Amino acid sequence: MENSLKAILMSAGVVVTLIVVSIGFMLMRSGQQAAKDTMGKLGQVNEELSESQYAMYDDNEVSGYDVVNALKKFKNEYIGIYVETKKNGGKWYIYSVSGDSLTASTNEMKNVMDEKSIEYINPYGKFTSEIQRDLNGTIIAIKFTQK
Repeated sequence: MENSLKAILMSAGVVVTLIVVSIGFMLMRSGQQAAKDTMGKLGQVNEELSESQYAMYDDNEVSGYDVVNALKKFKNEYIGIYVETKKNGGKWYIYSVSGDSLTASTNEMKNVMDEKSIEYINPYGKFTSEIQRDLNGTIIAIKFTQK
């Protein structure tokens, strides 16, 4: 009788242990999925934050003053800025973009505020802006076209 009681208690202990371990594994699996979902959302937020400096140029109307400021702001960035005014046929600054590749631009920004220059950007002019992305979805250029 004593041996059978010990066997029943031992069996009950094993069953309780298995139940506790099973619950632990279930919680761990649901926690892993929640962690994966959270990491995905964090990655998306991080991408949005890293591109936030370009957001104002995504299909908006901006002034010539904003165009000149963009040229100054992004002069040390790996990005091409295309400006087309009524005077010129369009020029690339900082980097020239062809397809998905960028090459250093030979156009200098020093003449964009010189009213006598063909590169002059009227601070009071209105421009439409758009962002250009490569095949990976990375922003590689901002294009400004005078209205």
